[in-house]
Amino acid sequence: MKRIVQISALVLAALAGCHAQVPPASNGYKVVLSGTVPAPTGNWAGCTTSAPCTYAFYAETITSGTCDPTTSANYKEISNPASRPTTPNFTDANTTGLTRCYDAETVQGAENSGPSNIAGPVVSPGVPLAPALATPAPEAAQLEKPSLPNAAPASQFAKKLPAPSLQVAFVPAERNTQR
Repeated sequence: MKRIVQISALVLAALAGCHAQVPPASNGYKVVLSGTVPAPTGNWAGCTTSAPCTYAFYAETITSGTCDPTTSANYKEISNPASRPTTPNFTDANTTGLTRCYDAETVQGAENSGPSNIAGPVVSPGVPLAPALATPAPEAAQLEKPSLPNAAPASQFAKKLPAPSLQVAFVPAERNTQR
């Protein structure tokens, strides 16, 4: 008998840096899916140590509107079939700017349950675009070095201020005469 995983919570988490900055696109956003292990029922003994279960997670990316039914071919597995999670929890990384719908299945041996309930649509914020900067116009006049207020030109400083002179003296260290 097939069992359905109920996806009970859906949390959108930002991978943000400190100081409330918008994260870079490489870090972006992720969606954390959390489900409930199906309870044994009828002639199905449930997930046991002798018959363990794993969970397959599926997502559909949509541009707008509502999620397709779980029977749609638009849902693609986002968990790795070679290393599916052993709990009904999964993190869909790098969802920045996407709208996705999710479902999950319980996998026990060669058997798959039907799809769970649909979670979504979940809209992950996009990363803001960088501003377009205009190229500065070349200046017609030459740039001049600003002078200090009430100061004479640098050439006058050289004439008025004498250069310091350094003297070096070597003084022998005192001898320690005590023994």
